[in-house]
Amino acid sequence: MQSILHRTPRTLAHVLLALASVAVLSTQTALAQSPPNPPARFAGSVVVNGQPAAPGTTVEAHIGAATCGTGTVFMSGAEARFVLDSPDKATAPGCGTDGAVVSFVVGGRAADQTGIWHSYQLNTVSLSVGGSTTPTAQPARTPVAPSTGSGLATTTSSNEALVSAVGMFFALAGVAAAWRFRALRHQSP
Repeated sequence: MQSILHRTPRTLAHVLLALASVAVLSTQTALAQSPPNPPARFAGSVVVNGQPAAPGTTVEAHIGAATCGTGTVFMSGAEARFVLDSPDKATAPGCGTDGAVVSFVVGGRAADQTGIWHSYQLNTVSLSVGGSTTPTAQPARTPVAPSTGSGLATTTSSNEALVSAVGMFFALAGVAAAWRFRALRHQSP
């Protein structure tokens, strides 16, 4: 019976320490596997040679040499418009990072305007190719965070600190329990 009591505190401490370690490591793995940023969405009007672009005209977003999103022109009343999503660099190598300059190609021709890649917001860019008519600039929209998702990618350090603190608590609790059992064992006649 004494050999069981002698092993119990040490075993309990080891089990609690192992559980705390597993909790810390599994949470850090989950934090490292956070999803990539959502794509940046670009939208606006499209004018080619002073006239609204034809419906179905291709609009491409480029960051450096990489093609980072395509869309087609559609009509909204008398205005030719486009919408396209540009993925982030984790999803498409060479593509979006916050602040990256985005150039546009409309129907195979470089547009006069560029945009800036920002995730979580609608990036309004009115495009023109050739001609002297420049579309009216649209005001920038305020970024809005998505309503879903964990947000862990932006708060990693605070989450790691919390998980580490919880793990340390359980490890210290296990050691304290082991000392308490050991003290009780030595007090009994």
